[in-house]
Amino acid sequence: MAHIKVVRRSMRPEEWTDLRFGWLKRYIYSSKWEINNLMIKDARQISEMEFEYYSDDYRPLNKGDMYFTADGTAVIKADVDIPKELQGKELWFSLKTAAEICVKVNGKYVGGVDPNRERMLLSPYVDDTKTLHFEMMGYNRSKPDDERNPDSMKLKGCRQEFQGLYLATVNQDALSLFYDLQLLLDVSKSTYFNEDYRKFLNQELNNALNEIDFETLRECIGQNQESPSMEREKYEYVNEGIRAASAYIEKHIYENGDFRGSGNVALVGHSHLDIAYYWRRIHAVQKNARTVLIQMRLMDRYPDFHYTHTQAYTYELLEKYYPELFEELKEKIAAGNFEPVGAMYIEPDCNIPSAESLIRQCLYGQMYFRSRFGKTVNNAWLPDVFGNSWILPQILKKSGVEYFVSNKMSTWNDTNRFPHNNFIWRGIDGTDVYACVPPTHFITWNMPSQIQENWEAYQDKESGGQTLSMFGYGDGGSGATEEMIELMHRFDKLSVMPKTEQTGGTSFLEKNLKGNENLAVWDGELYLEMHRGTFTTKSNLKRENRELEFALREAELLLSLRCLSGETYPAEQVRDIYKKFLVNQFHDILPGSHIHPVYEDAMEDYKKVRECVDSLIGTGDTYFNSLGQERTEVTFVEMEDGPVLRKGKKGAFVCPQMAPFETMDAGQMEKKARLLAERPADWITVKYVDEPYRVRVETAHAKICFAKDGSMESFYDRDLDREWTDGAFHKLHIYQDLPGVYDAWDILPNYKEKELEITVKKPLHLVVADGACALFEVVLGTEASSWKMQIRLFADSNEIEVEHLVDWHEKHKLAKMEFGMNLVSRELVCDTSAGFIRRETHKNTSWQQARFEVCMHKWCDMAESDGGIAILNDGKYGVGVDENHITLSLLRATIRPDITSDIGKHDFCYRIVPHAGNHLDAGINRRAFEFNVPLKKTALPQQFDGRIDAVIQKAAEKKTLYVQAVKMSEDEKNIIIRLSEQDGTRGKLVLPFAVQPVNLLEDSEGERTDVIVYHPFELVSFAIPVLPE
Repeated sequence: MAHIKVVRRSMRPEEWTDLRFGWLKRYIYSSKWEINNLMIKDARQISEMEFEYYSDDYRPLNKGDMYFTADGTAVIKADVDIPKELQGKELWFSLKTAAEICVKVNGKYVGGVDPNRERMLLSPYVDDTKTLHFEMMGYNRSKPDDERNPDSMKLKGCRQEFQGLYLATVNQDALSLFYDLQLLLDVSKSTYFNEDYRKFLNQELNNALNEIDFETLRECIGQNQESPSMEREKYEYVNEGIRAASAYIEKHIYENGDFRGSGNVALVGHSHLDIAYYWRRIHAVQKNARTVLIQMRLMDRYPDFHYTHTQAYTYELLEKYYPELFEELKEKIAAGNFEPVGAMYIEPDCNIPSAESLIRQCLYGQMYFRSRFGKTVNNAWLPDVFGNSWILPQILKKSGVEYFVSNKMSTWNDTNRFPHNNFIWRGIDGTDVYACVPPTHFITWNMPSQIQENWEAYQDKESGGQTLSMFGYGDGGSGATEEMIELMHRFDKLSVMPKTEQTGGTSFLEKNLKGNENLAVWDGELYLEMHRGTFTTKSNLKRENRELEFALREAELLLSLRCLSGETYPAEQVRDIYKKFLVNQFHDILPGSHIHPVYEDAMEDYKKVRECVDSLIGTGDTYFNSLGQERTEVTFVEMEDGPVLRKGKKGAFVCPQMAPFETMDAGQMEKKARLLAERPADWITVKYVDEPYRVRVETAHAKICFAKDGSMESFYDRDLDREWTDGAFHKLHIYQDLPGVYDAWDILPNYKEKELEITVKKPLHLVVADGACALFEVVLGTEASSWKMQIRLFADSNEIEVEHLVDWHEKHKLAKMEFGMNLVSRELVCDTSAGFIRRETHKNTSWQQARFEVCMHKWCDMAESDGGIAILNDGKYGVGVDENHITLSLLRATIRPDITSDIGKHDFCYRIVPHAGNHLDAGINRRAFEFNVPLKKTALPQQFDGRIDAVIQKAAEKKTLYVQAVKMSEDEKNIIIRLSEQDGTRGKLVLPFAVQPVNLLEDSEGERTDVIVYHPFELVSFAIPVLPE
């Protein structure tokens, strides 16, 4: 007989409990009085706290009206006289909305509502005998910040139906029982808890709710229980049942000790606030203010509540635009309830920014916290970043940071489980910081099941102390709610739960990690096995970031030289543009994981930063080698009538042969370039072969056989007498790229399964050759895109430069350049911007298999002991590795969250550098600096203080010390010189005069000295006074 599914016609006891819980929720309000004289006007935000109103006039807002626009702002106001029957009562403001609204009454901020909370307490902040003037400003997203709240999901949309705004009173007995049930129902439904206890709980909850006459309760729902006409006996009868149910729960559930849980969980109130993501950065001003306001109002009600808030930038916004809230915030910080965490200016991406950028994130963050709150924050709080560079521990430690917090590795890895939660992280130079990678997500709503899940996932139970559980809504702020705190106050009544402690972030770290000798050590980068596409998405942002990092370095160095010659250093202007630049390194801006308006804002900011930097650098008639090293490689210099067009600029290639800090007259440099170009082009021979089409090229350095698509079938190195190619070499591939939900973020390991056909529109051919350079060109294409590749060979160098001019109009595609190398090597060496990291190329374990796409900075290199090939780039960060084949990631074409991502024109370069020995022998890092830092004409003082030059010359003698920064100190009393050891050596730098060692916050460390001792990969900073002593 066939199986017949049995359909249950009756309601299970658990369903009956849920139904009654829903009725109780509707009974929480004892009275609601509608405000029916509301007026509204709509606006579009055009900058930080600047709005363009669609009309100067307000219009009435009534229940059932549609209000708000997509990503729009609304201002709502009303004058209200409190009804007599509500005066003297505990009064609440009630508005169910998917918008984010801050509320002022009679000029004072009293609270906020958003998708995660519909009511706020009014009584402590108003005089209910006087007219109340309500002013509300709200921002509406078409998609709520957090989709975990089912109530908010019902109201999402570009426009909402207005549900009505009410003054209300709350039945505290019903509310208290509601929280009891919310707590216990979560336990009863969670498989993280003992099954016998859950059966016990379901039975006892049913018994408790049987104390209430729900038929009568339902009759009372929606009635004004404060009204004189209300049948008080009926209301009191229901309330007696509610109190009886609460008493039953207290006696039979809370006092029951038959079931025992284990564990120790620290609860930290927190809100993740993306300053740009599915919203523009300008909207973060209000998001931040709403979040801070709501948390402070919770502190007023719950004096034991502690909340942590990150990013100096968000405090800066509050101080600028909401000074009254900022003053109140300072009081809460002084009282210890509100805690600044996260030493950085913003929560930056921690893969792509250079070492100096990360240093400035710490510097400007800590400077702000010191100046406003008198404290140095001892932790980096980065819950949502997409992996963390190995250079971070040293930067953090030298910036006053002892502790590091980041969640992603434990909750998002797609292949391996990160083995620790509380541990010690050892950096590239051997510096240790305490680290916490909490076992669960940084956005939770403090439910028992989430806390139990956290404890069960915690891997360091025997050695790490407590486990950390963050609670509070995000990604667009909001934070903790009344419900979360009320549940937390009940946790110690449940014997089945782990022990919990509500604490601050810093207190947790100091209590559990500081001095803990049992912690394991993780030595290496914190690679996230997910979001690998963020190394490549939105190529233009990454190129601008790279160029501006070096341009800012150049500007500060030149301004410092001028300052020592008597010119005024524009310290405030430099600080302002640096901060504008740093904001755009936020972990959802620079990685490319944002909506299109965010991209437009960032590019506009980059344009302003570039204009300001160019004006600070100025123009002149002198080329200046700002690198702390000799410039010997072929370099492009701009010339108005130059023979070469590169990246849209006319110029010429030259081998400058300039010592560190050497200058050269522009006329002399340009003459040198012309003389090189005017030599005979007999250094190269080119032969075309038909069927199949090939281009055979010979120079003094190489014999190359190009296929018609620009790939190299053979690359014979005449200097080293060896062949470099093994299979496809310099071969362009465009793959179908379908990573799923996290489109802009991810590249999947199977991306090679389907490849797009690339057509050769115009085969490779020689365009022009002179005494310095030969230019070859090939035009490729797909149905949607065109791709011009320009390949440059040089008479005076074995380097090959390739420029790509792409008009990109793909969807869900990934473009990569493959280099199959005739090498036996088990590692790919990658630049980190402050040293190098060796990455295994084999796939022996799942850890190596997961690293099929990794991050680099200026270069990567694969070599045997006697030779190899490096790839230098000018703004590419993603590289795939598979044995002796590497693939440089060039472009992506994602559609979520920006359907236009990367569409349009691109112009980028890289260089292929064959070399003898390994990357250290070949000076690959030095070559990469020369490739990335252009020689430009500038104005230098006729005479300047020689102290900086003397230091740089001494550093240059060491060969492995790179000039990372020369800048004015933040107190404007010293010039800070920062050197970076990047080749893995140690030594002593003997200077011609004594200097003051400083940390990265520019605090003095130790005595003045003329001998600087350094170790591998160390960042060394010291100060010389602006005024000679």
